[in-house]
Amino acid sequence: MSAGSPTSSLALVGVLLRDPALLLGTASADAHDEANVSDRLAVLAPRLLGITVAGAAIFGLVIGSYRGDLQYAYAAIKTPLLLLIPILIGLPAIRAFHDACEVSISWSRLALASMVAIARTAALAAACGPILWLYLSMHPDYHRAVLAMAGCLCLVGLPGLMTLLASLPGGGRHRPLASFASVAVLGVLLAQSGWLLRPFVVRPRAEISFLRDVEANVFSSLASSGSSARGHYRGWDARGAGLLGREESPR
Repeated sequence: MSAGSPTSSLALVGVLLRDPALLLGTASADAHDEANVSDRLAVLAPRLLGITVAGAAIFGLVIGSYRGDLQYAYAAIKTPLLLLIPILIGLPAIRAFHDACEVSISWSRLALASMVAIARTAALAAACGPILWLYLSMHPDYHRAVLAMAGCLCLVGLPGLMTLLASLPGGGRHRPLASFASVAVLGVLLAQSGWLLRPFVVRPRAEISFLRDVEANVFSSLASSGSSARGHYRGWDARGAGLLGREESPR
């Protein structure tokens, strides 16, 4: 690590938000730089993982406030997994895309770039938490709460994906294709992982459980929630339920 590297987790969060590229060094592929990347990974990985878990857990607590009770704990546990699982599953695919496009990248650089990206996403999610909590405290119906949560995740996830792409080596005429494929895979994995790990926002009249049976997929579910948020309900009616599942009088 260089002398200018952050010495505390708080300073590391500041670097993540201001200039995450400082944590990765140069993008050259020579042996000396790759050894430096390996050293950075060994030093930063535990702290980046800690920031990821803490930031995502804070965001999870906010989501859990929609129902309260056990959902606080369930959402705080599952939200860090929402960020970590797609990266773990997607790294081999990203490496394969870059190899196929003749863009050389080491596992150490890919791992460090991924950890920096998800830690930045988690820090942004924690910063976005008070805004989402304020909205949930206004007692929106279930479907609007789901759309608000999904919107926040997209808002904080996009800078993380861009950080990952900017951290990967440049060069090669097919690099844009590798970048596009990487973003597409990670985006789908992130969305579907969130769907499989639900409930984050629990239906006001549903039983709180750690996991639920798999139903359809994230895209059809969001489309259904969007339709219900506009007043086109199918099945049970969420319009009368607000924060913590309290019944509200019709408006």
